[in-house]
Amino acid sequence: MSDEGIIQIHDRQTSGKWNPAQGPALTRLLQSNTSLSEVEKTRLVSETLSIMRQCADPKNPGDHNTGLIIGYVQSGKTLSFTSLSALAHDNDYQIVLLLAGTTNNLVEQSFERLKKDLEVEKNRNWKLFSTRDKGFQGAEVERVKSELAKWRKGSTRSRTVLIVSMKEHRHLDHLATLLTGVDLTNVPTLIIDDEGDQAGMNTKALQQEESTTYARITALRRLFPHHSYLLYTATPQAPLLISRIDTLSPDFGAVLTPGDAYVGGKEFFVDGPDKYIELIPQTDVPDRDDPPASPPASMLEALKDFFVGVAIGLREEDDQGGGNRSMMIHPAIPKADHLMFARWARNTRDEWAAILDDPDHHGHDDLLAGFRTAFERLSETYAVNYGFDQIEPLLFDAVSETAIAELNTREKTKIPSIDWKGDYSWILVGGIGLDRGFTVEGLTVSYMPRSIGIGNADNIQQRARFFGYKKRYLGLCRIYLTTENIEAFQDYVSHEESVRSSISKHIKDGGGLKDWRRTWFLSQRLQPTRRSVILLDMYQSRGREGWIYPDYPYEDTGFVADNREAVNQLLGAFDFWEYKQDGWNQQQTIPAFSDDIPLSEIIPYIGQIRYKNPGDSLQHSAIMVGLEKLASEDPEMRCSVFAFSGPWSGVEARRSLDTKDPPKIRNLFQGSNARTNYPGARQIRADDTITFQIHRYHLENAAKNRVLLEDLPVLAVHIPERLAERVWVEREDDAV
Repeated sequence: MSDEGIIQIHDRQTSGKWNPAQGPALTRLLQSNTSLSEVEKTRLVSETLSIMRQCADPKNPGDHNTGLIIGYVQSGKTLSFTSLSALAHDNDYQIVLLLAGTTNNLVEQSFERLKKDLEVEKNRNWKLFSTRDKGFQGAEVERVKSELAKWRKGSTRSRTVLIVSMKEHRHLDHLATLLTGVDLTNVPTLIIDDEGDQAGMNTKALQQEESTTYARITALRRLFPHHSYLLYTATPQAPLLISRIDTLSPDFGAVLTPGDAYVGGKEFFVDGPDKYIELIPQTDVPDRDDPPASPPASMLEALKDFFVGVAIGLREEDDQGGGNRSMMIHPAIPKADHLMFARWARNTRDEWAAILDDPDHHGHDDLLAGFRTAFERLSETYAVNYGFDQIEPLLFDAVSETAIAELNTREKTKIPSIDWKGDYSWILVGGIGLDRGFTVEGLTVSYMPRSIGIGNADNIQQRARFFGYKKRYLGLCRIYLTTENIEAFQDYVSHEESVRSSISKHIKDGGGLKDWRRTWFLSQRLQPTRRSVILLDMYQSRGREGWIYPDYPYEDTGFVADNREAVNQLLGAFDFWEYKQDGWNQQQTIPAFSDDIPLSEIIPYIGQIRYKNPGDSLQHSAIMVGLEKLASEDPEMRCSVFAFSGPWSGVEARRSLDTKDPPKIRNLFQGSNARTNYPGARQIRADDTITFQIHRYHLENAAKNRVLLEDLPVLAVHIPERLAERVWVEREDDAV
């Protein structure tokens, strides 16, 4: 990768922050928004000012930096950056450039939202342009120059130039070419990259090259000597794992707070899996080699849930208030799957409408019985003061008037737009088009018959279009997932909350994102993001249940002495008793045992243990991070400790090194003995909580004729399957 892709960033911690002020543009935006409470507006202003305070000072020529703004999926990131755009105008930013999605419909969605929120057509604060449909050409460039000239003259009629561009290399190249002829010296600019972890990351970093869209973004940034580049995303893994010298590596960050009506992963997968999550049996996932001829039973149940929800909406006149009800069917990527599910949805809709319209139809009573069951199911979570008889007459309209659209992104320029105002109820069928950025209005039922694929955590989370501001109708929501996807989403929620919490604390303590040590908790099923963008050197813990122990605990005699003291302190801090079973001999008897030590209380002693070997040190760091997380989630968790016989207890115990280079300890765990009924040290553990084993041996050479170290302590940790997580820890040169 060339040096041209690197921008040297000022250290804002030393240069200090400026103080932006709320002005008329942001005030008007807040006044026009009737959906936010006063508390929510106050919080929005506070967070927007905090972000802007870290951006480039408009009165400090040449100031530039990169920020990462983290929200939840469907949580209002758009409102955050429209508010930031308004604040930018209030504080004399001359240009706001929005990179809005990789498809025309997403650009259109963002363009219309900006125009509405900023009231572009009601005031003369803005000059709005878009690169869509070749709408930004030479004539528009002249208008940009004219506005910038007003700013240089100090005109009170100066307007902020607002440009919306698709995040696609041809659009970016075209924009850069046109702006090359514009004098942008000392022009404070705000560049907002919506879905900032998508498309723009350098996917060729490992090859020391630049991917096409990334190269266009860096070229565009070089045109603006005075700017801040803000990556907005709900999935920050990729921007946090690229090289710190990369132009897109963030200097600062912010974690957004969702509004009070937001419903996300915690509500669905922690608090309410028994309420809102329905299982798609694996047998209902289509076999590509042998596609089924008819829709699976789980899809028909999901459709009944949806149509009953639509009928409830009609009964409560939600349609008259401009609302929507929608269902998302999100199968695997191949277009053939989309066509198949869309055909099933249309055929089922038409068949059920015909049956409902004919009381004498032989299937009429059975169909109504199915809808009644769905109504009773929804009534358990959605409060109604009427019975099924009140919505039965509305079912025909609910079914027959539902529009169905297929959204494919294979032909990126042909994704249809959805006429939300034209129809109340929609069923959308698609793959990648429903993954990211696309807002599904009034989404109540989601049906996802697919695998998790390669298991990138950010991809999985972006499929959660069913998150959003839906507390009012949460009880009507049902999410149909395979077991694999349920587990993946549950894993991701835990991962997401830990990342947000860690970054929030780091920022609160005054740190920037350059110095935040990257640490991730993930199940063994997931990877943080696509490997092609990961350039930081990350250590991955074993991430599986079972025993974890160091390979080279003997390498530094000073550390050995310290570890021996740490173990002695541990043994002196808690009550222990002898542990043995019938038939065990003295060598097998465990002199110190407890199964009632709070995990939180033993962690400080375990944390004192150190290793010289970098791999052992990182592994121990990962263990500590995992233990601290478990203790914070369950302060009452107990663990088991077994301190085995050895020199410390007066019982001779020896182990030797093997002949490998470097050598490891042979047979750390004592083997089984059928004669004494001894199961072997590996089997001495708790089934459902953390187990610590402390082994202390005289360490011999490979020939077993010389003692190399006396009383060598070795800590082994057993993690049961239910607590197993993979921990990713950023390597540090001084990791010990």
